[in-house]
Amino acid sequence: MSLFSPDRRGFLAMTMAAACLPAAARAQAASLAPVYPLSHGDAWTTFAAYDPETDPDAPYYRSHVRKVQRIAPFAATQAHPKLDAHTSSGTLVAAYLTLDGPDVDYNRRRYAMGAGGRVHVERAWQYQDVVVGWNTTGLVPNAGLIDAAHRNGALCLGTMFQPDKRMFDGTAMPRPEVAKKLVKLAQYFGFDGYFVNFESYTADDARAVQDLIGLMKAEAKTAGLSDFHIQYYNGYTDARAVWPGSPHVDGTPREADALRADSMMIDQGWSHYGMTRGCCSGPALNALPSPADLGQTYDPMAVFYGLQLYPGPGYFGLIAPTVIAPNGTGGAKGGLQIYSVEDGLRKMRRARLDALRASTSLSAPDKAELLAWTDPKTSRAKWYQLHNSFWAGQTGNPARDNAPSLDQTKTYGAPEVRKVYTDYEAPGKPTDQIRLPITWGVANFITERSVVGALPFATSFNTGEGDRFFHQGQAVATTPWFNLGSQDVLPTWTWWTKPMHGGGDGALTVDYDYDTAWDGSASLRVSGKLTAKTATELRLFKTGFAVPAGFTVGLTGKGETHDALRLGLIFEDAPSAVDWVKVAAKPSPSGWWTWQQDLGRYAGRKLAALSLGFEGAGTIDIHIGRLSLTAGPARPLAAPQGFTVAASRVAGQSAEIRLQWTHDPATDHYDLFAGTVWLGRISGDRYYVEALKRPAGASTTTLRLVATGGDGATSATTATFDWTA
Repeated sequence: MSLFSPDRRGFLAMTMAAACLPAAARAQAASLAPVYPLSHGDAWTTFAAYDPETDPDAPYYRSHVRKVQRIAPFAATQAHPKLDAHTSSGTLVAAYLTLDGPDVDYNRRRYAMGAGGRVHVERAWQYQDVVVGWNTTGLVPNAGLIDAAHRNGALCLGTMFQPDKRMFDGTAMPRPEVAKKLVKLAQYFGFDGYFVNFESYTADDARAVQDLIGLMKAEAKTAGLSDFHIQYYNGYTDARAVWPGSPHVDGTPREADALRADSMMIDQGWSHYGMTRGCCSGPALNALPSPADLGQTYDPMAVFYGLQLYPGPGYFGLIAPTVIAPNGTGGAKGGLQIYSVEDGLRKMRRARLDALRASTSLSAPDKAELLAWTDPKTSRAKWYQLHNSFWAGQTGNPARDNAPSLDQTKTYGAPEVRKVYTDYEAPGKPTDQIRLPITWGVANFITERSVVGALPFATSFNTGEGDRFFHQGQAVATTPWFNLGSQDVLPTWTWWTKPMHGGGDGALTVDYDYDTAWDGSASLRVSGKLTAKTATELRLFKTGFAVPAGFTVGLTGKGETHDALRLGLIFEDAPSAVDWVKVAAKPSPSGWWTWQQDLGRYAGRKLAALSLGFEGAGTIDIHIGRLSLTAGPARPLAAPQGFTVAASRVAGQSAEIRLQWTHDPATDHYDLFAGTVWLGRISGDRYYVEALKRPAGASTTTLRLVATGGDGATSATTATFDWTA
């Protein structure tokens, strides 16, 4: 198992070097920028002395978003109804990876305005159950990653990567005290446990680590952390010898009585995967350990088969069918663990660009592809089209079969034959795993999850990064930004289009549009030409709640609908039928329209899915800026309390400032403004502004904090920043 570096020593050196930078940079510039937790000095010494309660920077990296309850599975409205909804999926992901220019590590930034290059932010949370914060953040995951995972009902874990022996051998600190400090980190920063990546060890080391895990589980139980989760990975294919439910590897008694890890990732060697050099390519595992091997208390689905995808994502299509029969055509042996796929996608993108640029005679389609990858107006859409093809399948539609063609199957070869891939790139020579095509997507093996199980629910399709920020349809910031923690709950399926009334697949294009939005970075754009044969259903959200009296659906949009727009409701008592409601909306002078409809007539029925429909004749170009599901009027939201400038540093006509206030659990998020200019969005009680601009001649700037509740209610307060103080 590896990250992006040539080997593990390279990774450790990179981590240690990166760990020293924030403190050094801060000392040199006397910056007010918060320093990432545990990111400086010797890792063990820093951890042993660390207490987040006394760290003035810690609140800036704390997640206040609690994990949302996911709805129960309902096979009839799954994209693939025959798939077992209990089959689990885990990931090892980075918070932010750059997509253009030099590779820059933004993983220790919670958010940024005016970053040096565009970054990738994850969107496919509906296929992730256990999310491991990977890529140099260490014990404490990026707070934006925690926010996004929790908002979508997934667990988020920190990483114990090859921990210092002093972490577990009891020589420098008793193991119970280490366990208590680790659990406190999770409790304070708001994450759910740890991925214990522990590979090179003696039998004594193995015993000590397993005891530390048991002590952590016991401590978390005492602390009331019901979701505390430990996932174990040991760098070996065979799970039987060291599965945490078993005795010590040498047969000696255990120190703690608590259960060990909750799940285990089996190394990719199980799949006949090999490398030209390096680790993690052991003998194939031909049979999943039985429940008896793992301890009767363990669910076999807590065993995750590892898929190393940072050299290239196409390997997933070759090997995933050996664990889970695609599209529900058979059973499942266990769960899937996908790691570093976003970096594999970056390598695939880079290799394709290099090939196009090196060609001396490009065809017209190749020229168009090169332009799409390099033009800032289209490069984002091109990247996420590639990203979505991995999660939804090569067609981009998660409900399709997405099976490999004959030629693609030939490229894959037989899955049971051992394959050795170059794992590392050389200048001008990408890894050979890149050549494997993307075919089946994760959606062909893992059922989509959803958190839309209670009211109110709203989304403005804010993806968590953009070129501008919009508020009520107006651009209030024009600087590129990213903040994964601000991401809305996005559609369950991207993009599941189907005929409304039979016939063809339709001719409509669906994607996020970053040129106009109602609230946040983007709107949902649907465009194309409709005919009687191309009426199209866009299935958006999987839902699971009984419709109450006063149930109201609201849409805010832009563009002439030409009476083509419909709202589709699918109920559990009739899952094959769609009740269509005509959306009668006319644009206002601003171009935006708002439509609300009381649908209390459906009270008592359980809503299982929500769609948009498009039928009629003619060309449409509709932006959906907001979708809301409510029951009754919005409840008043108390004005934020304690809003103040905690610290500031003026340099010329710009200032760094630290802002703080008292977090209200009834608030979904807070927006910060200087006058009418948006400074940022956060679900917490602290915000660092890197560069507040001073208006010409101004001695003060009025800062405004706007709180927004889950039902859309808002309240605001102000504070004054004095440039001369």
